Amino acid sequence: MRVKTEEYREKKEQLSGWPVKIVSYKLGNLYHVSIHNEEPGAWIAKGEGASLAEADGKARKEAAELLAKVKKSPPPTGCTSVPGF
Repeated sequence: MRVKTEEYREKKEQLSGWPVKIVSYKLGNLYHVSIHNEEPGAWIAKGEGASLAEADGKARKEAAELLAKVKKSPPPTGCTSVPGF
């Protein structure tokens, strides 16, 4: 038996001052949400739950906590191509 992915969505937002992509979908009876850093596209956090709101809340909470710990520092002298600075 194959389970079909439903309600797939992608959106871009700012979370704790960082640009992120939020992907959500329903697989069987569970909703899944993953949050990715836009540059370089690294996965940050995932959440799952019986409702989209529950899965989204779990993923956002974890991502916000992790991103808040990341320290932004100025790019090296003369560097103008570093995104996010």
